[in-house]
Amino acid sequence: MDGDNLHHAPNRRGTAFAPEALARMLSVSTATLAQGRGIALDVSVLSGTPPRLVGDAETAGALCNALTASAIANAGPGRLDVRLSALPAGDERVTLRTELTGRFDSHGEAGFGQELARRLLAALGAQMTVEHHADGMRRAVLDMPVALPSRATDAERLMNWARARGGRLLVVDDSATNRMVVAGLLAKAGFSVETANGGAEAVEAVAQAPVPPEAVLMDVAMPDMDGVTATATIRRLGDGRGRIPIIAVTANAQPEDRIRCLSAGMNDYLTKPVRRADLLGALERWLAPQPA
Repeated sequence: MDGDNLHHAPNRRGTAFAPEALARMLSVSTATLAQGRGIALDVSVLSGTPPRLVGDAETAGALCNALTASAIANAGPGRLDVRLSALPAGDERVTLRTELTGRFDSHGEAGFGQELARRLLAALGAQMTVEHHADGMRRAVLDMPVALPSRATDAERLMNWARARGGRLLVVDDSATNRMVVAGLLAKAGFSVETANGGAEAVEAVAQAPVPPEAVLMDVAMPDMDGVTATATIRRLGDGRGRIPIIAVTANAQPEDRIRCLSAGMNDYLTKPVRRADLLGALERWLAPQPA
C-alpha cells in the first residue's frame, strides 16, 4: 500500500456524492492495472444502497482506489470482487463499506491491515479488517463514516442549485409524452430545454447547433437510432462536443442494460419513471460549474 496516497488524501467534509459514481470511478481507474495482471475485476454497488451520501467524498474515493489498487498489485490472475454498500449507524449516519474478496497477499496484518487502518482512522475515522480463509481467499473490509442527506433539505438544495446554475439541455425520447414530462420537470427547475424525437435527431442537434447543449438526457430504446448508437456517434464528434455529458433515462432496468449504456460512453443511468430529484442529482454530478 502506498502510504503517500493516504497521507495526501484530500480532507473535504460534507460533500454530496453518489456511490454509483464512486464505483464507476473505481472501476475505470483500476481497469488497466487489473487487466495487466490478468484479473477479472468486478466493481458494483449492492442493492438497497442509498443513491446519495454526504461525507468526505474525495478522500473516500482516494482510499477506495488505494485499497483496490493494492489488492490488485498483490494478486495473481483470477477474480477480484469489489462491493460498495451503506450500513445504518444511527440517526442520519451510515457507514460506507468497501468490501474486496479474492486471492491477494495482504503482507500480514502490519502491512495491509493495521498500518492502513491506523492511517484511515487518523484521516477519516475509518476502520479496516482483513479476513484470511482456509481456501486462500481473503476479504478486506473498509468502513468509512458518512451521512444520509435529509430528503427535504436535499430536494430543496438541488432546486436552488438548478435555478442558480441554469443551462441548456437536450431531452431525447421517441415518446412525445415522455419528452413533455422530462422537459417539464427540468424547465420548472430553471433549465432551458430542447427536445429530439430520436437518436438521429439528437446527433444532429449536438453536431450542428452553433452552441451545443450542455448535457443530453437520452432514451435508449428508440426505433430510428437507439440511444446507445446515438451516444457512440456523439462520442466521436470533435470540438469538445464528444465530451458532452449524456445521461440515460430508460425503462430498461436490468444490470446488463446499465453496463451496455455505460460501455457506450454514457455518463449516468436513470430508470423511468424518473423523479425530478434524480434528474437534478445526475445533472449536478456531471455539469461543470458556471464560470463566475
